[in-house]
Amino acid sequence: MSSDASVATLAQLSDTLPDRDHFDNVLAQANDGVPGAVESLRELLEEHPQIWQQVGDLNRHTVMTLVRMIAGENILIQQSITKAVAQLVDDLADTAAPVMAEKLLISRVVCSWLECQLAITVSANLGTESLVRSRFHLKLRESSQRRFESSVLALQQFRRREVDLASLKCRVIRDARKAQIDYQTMLASEYPWIC
Repeated sequence: MSSDASVATLAQLSDTLPDRDHFDNVLAQANDGVPGAVESLRELLEEHPQIWQQVGDLNRHTVMTLVRMIAGENILIQQSITKAVAQLVDDLADTAAPVMAEKLLISRVVCSWLECQLAITVSANLGTESLVRSRFHLKLRESSQRRFESSVLALQQFRRREVDLASLKCRVIRDARKAQIDYQTMLASEYPWIC
């Protein structure tokens, strides 16, 4: 992207955001319980959805919390894991624009993978712990591994269902052409659960 294009993009973004001082004031009032301030904050969020979409992204919060727990205060490791997570999400995405269900399943895979890595990291740093703590960490690793495997399986099953659905629609199109019937009519009459 050229520098002119990036400056134009930044200018558009700043035009779509509320005045920072006004936003901070409304937010402070809402946090202090000032009557009407929460409604003003809601209105600002309705006018500027990019704010609530970013602040309310629970997946992002979860990933960043897990990254900080794994990396500690080491910024290089934090940034490297964040880049690796972004790459993993890109690699797991089957299409350029996955549907919401697929996004949620990918998020589940990524978070459970990070949780699994955290369990391994914590248990590796135990040193000479008691037998009780060692068993606890072993169970923690095993349960995180099961959740990870379960999330991968759920993503695979979702994709298999999508392929099966596409195959079914192709078959309906073929059958509709043979019978010289409208595709939508045939789909609605024989497979109403797809519509």
